[in-house]
Amino acid sequence: MRRLRILQIFSRYIHFGGEEGFVDSFRNASLPFHDVTDYQGSTEELLGRSFSNKLMLPVRAFHSSRVANELRHLQKKGSFDLWVIQNALPGLSPSVYQTAFDLKVPVVHYLHNYRMGCTNGFFLNHGQPCERCLGGNFWPAFQTACWRNSRIISGFMGLILRRVRSVGLFCKVPAWISISDFQKKKHVAMGIPAERIHTIHHFYESSSPPPPTPTSGDTLFLGRLSQEKGVDLLLRAWAMVKNKNRRLVVAGTGPEESYLKKLASDLNLANVVFTGFLDKEQQVSLWSNSSALVVPSIWDEPFGMVVLEAWAKERPVVAYAKGALPELIQHGVNGLLADPFSVEALANNIQELIEKPDLGLRLGKAGNLRLKNEFNRTLWLSRIESVYQKVVPV
Repeated sequence: MRRLRILQIFSRYIHFGGEEGFVDSFRNASLPFHDVTDYQGSTEELLGRSFSNKLMLPVRAFHSSRVANELRHLQKKGSFDLWVIQNALPGLSPSVYQTAFDLKVPVVHYLHNYRMGCTNGFFLNHGQPCERCLGGNFWPAFQTACWRNSRIISGFMGLILRRVRSVGLFCKVPAWISISDFQKKKHVAMGIPAERIHTIHHFYESSSPPPPTPTSGDTLFLGRLSQEKGVDLLLRAWAMVKNKNRRLVVAGTGPEESYLKKLASDLNLANVVFTGFLDKEQQVSLWSNSSALVVPSIWDEPFGMVVLEAWAKERPVVAYAKGALPELIQHGVNGLLADPFSVEALANNIQELIEKPDLGLRLGKAGNLRLKNEFNRTLWLSRIESVYQKVVPV
């Protein structure tokens, strides 16, 4: 295929996550074959700091003339063959979509969460599974204040999503990319035509060989400390584990950090370490000292990039069997799966890896092999190129 000019669009969240990490991976993997320019906004920019900015928040969330004008200018200057939208809501507003349609620029839209059918994007309502808005009626979100505990914020997001649906976005975007088959099924249920959704798993490539796995190393959680990640259940499970003076290391930051530290104190968990946010260089020693990774998510993870990262280090993964995680992890082959929300089942799986270090080594090596065979850059490039060929005029 010819070299394309691609505009990658992404609205950053307040806290860094795997989605933002993939934006960099997408650009770096694409650059040898295509020209990629980034256009980014953020939720923080949308919220603003001044009182007048906050008063104008509802207007800017529905339509941003600034975003529309900047995109028109970029398109005129760059003559992009297509736009790859990683995320536009809420930071950049639906103006991104309308501008693309007005300019008749082909769009490839990544799906990283469930935002199109849920105001908070997680299908969680105050910690409980909820899909009441999946079909497009977002009134329950307003009633229950399910996003940021605010009826106003939840209601406005619901109105924005109704507007997005009303302009026919689901059928006007020629290609949507889901990152798992599980996620694709959810979006088909929302109303996106199945034939327009292409499942392309993420890839992960490590720049260094796996560090040796210590037989009595740390049990690691690595990610955002927010409700959907289920770290409170992990702490309760750790309280049940006969850990033989092993450590549970919780690496990351987020809105739940203070609550989780207090919970660990209330449970008398002296061997739990909270590291705060660590960059990639700081994470090197984190992985070297770990024997296993735990992914206790209570939401339906659309993929689970951290699983690939653990496999790159030949570390086994313990996770709840929710969302796309069973699509990645084969129980007893390259990891262990626990019944969702069960503290006892999670504790039992962690205990098993502590008691059987040889099992952890075997699972980690099997995960590493699957990573190399099925989640590599070459396969990802081949699959994304096939999507481009469908949407970009020859």
